[in-house]
Amino acid sequence: MPRKTLATLLCAAALTASASTPVWLEADSAAAIEARTRADFPYTTDQFLEMARQKYPDFTRDTLDRYIDLKYVETHPFGPDGELHVFKKAMGNMALMSPYLHEGPVGRNKGASKARIAYVDSVIAATDGTNPAGAGHRVTYSFSVVVPYDPALAGDTLRLWLPLPMESARQSNIHILSASPQQYILSDGRSAHNTIYFEQPAPTAPDSPARFEYTAVFDTYGQYFSPDSIRARIRPYDKTSELYRRYTAVEEPHMVRMDSLARAIVGPLTDPYEQSEAVYQWISDRYPWAGAREYSTIECIPAYVLESGHGDCGQVSLLYISLMRSLGVPARWESGWMLHPVEINYHDWAEVYFEGVGWVPVDVSFGRYPNASDPRARKFYSTGMDSHRLASNLGVCDALYPPKRFVRSETVDFQAGELECSRGNIFYPGWRKSFRVISSTPITDTRK
Repeated sequence: MPRKTLATLLCAAALTASASTPVWLEADSAAAIEARTRADFPYTTDQFLEMARQKYPDFTRDTLDRYIDLKYVETHPFGPDGELHVFKKAMGNMALMSPYLHEGPVGRNKGASKARIAYVDSVIAATDGTNPAGAGHRVTYSFSVVVPYDPALAGDTLRLWLPLPMESARQSNIHILSASPQQYILSDGRSAHNTIYFEQPAPTAPDSPARFEYTAVFDTYGQYFSPDSIRARIRPYDKTSELYRRYTAVEEPHMVRMDSLARAIVGPLTDPYEQSEAVYQWISDRYPWAGAREYSTIECIPAYVLESGHGDCGQVSLLYISLMRSLGVPARWESGWMLHPVEINYHDWAEVYFEGVGWVPVDVSFGRYPNASDPRARKFYSTGMDSHRLASNLGVCDALYPPKRFVRSETVDFQAGELECSRGNIFYPGWRKSFRVISSTPITDTRK
């Protein structure tokens, strides 16, 4: 969505919905973005102050004002007088960002659990040839959606898009094992968002919700590029190539030029690998993870990270991509799900392209692992990826296939799925999703 359009939507007055229309049925884009923003900032400063005092008895109005100034507490102005309202995740976020509310580091470079270090070590061992089954998993999973009955949907047809793994250097052998409904359409390379699409009638009775589900299997691999191998193979860019032009271009509103900042970060460095390391470290050192607001309500995500002083995985990835493209180094988005045991969740990351090497995975959000015993594991995620991923997106803000008629719930990324009917987009909580890993089995990497 172009930046000017989103800015216009944010400033537009929300249309008044009829009493019979659920708040999750979004027919008008301006009203949808306004409603999502208000839902993200539900508390007045007085309400939040009372909540904070229950958890931190010494928390005062002066403390709150200072935290707002320091960006530890995120706010948004509403109404003609610009009354500040507080972000719904501010209580947890300020504990992550304020040095006064925690002991020790909470940033991206604080170290990792033994399990996370083990994921990294296994990929490095497979790269060394000492653990043949350490770099891959065969994953079987199911993705389902339930749409409860609501009279607003009566007689309508539901249109659903769900994520599907895409073929890539780290994913292969993708097979759909079953699907309900049995008829579906695959995007099959016609969008940056790889999808499976279904239709079925809306539910007609309270005890008969509409159900969608598919089960699939795929192979997912880790990958590691050692710094020495990159330095030995890297070559000057062919700046006339389509790849170079495409992945160093501006893609507003979330991949933008940041030339002055990018140059200030890398200083005299001219080697693309060294520049990537410098940008990765700079972001990791300065922008802790914090719970994110709806991406659809943010005008420019990289600028938002710089302004707010924090960012979740996708937000810092877009900052990384913008900075690298500003340096003339090709970079792109990749995202989907992280499938680590007991850590299954949405996740976003990036890739950087080095001539002579190819596309190299970069996960800024996972940061550094200073407590790892293997020095290679400490900086693994700036040139490596573990084998617990499901990637379904190779870009942001693209049109879905088949085309969606109404504003998307996820206007930037595509992870939860999208649902609509003839009357509008069906936002949360108008439907429920369930993603379940059925099995994940280590496999030997036989790729050539």
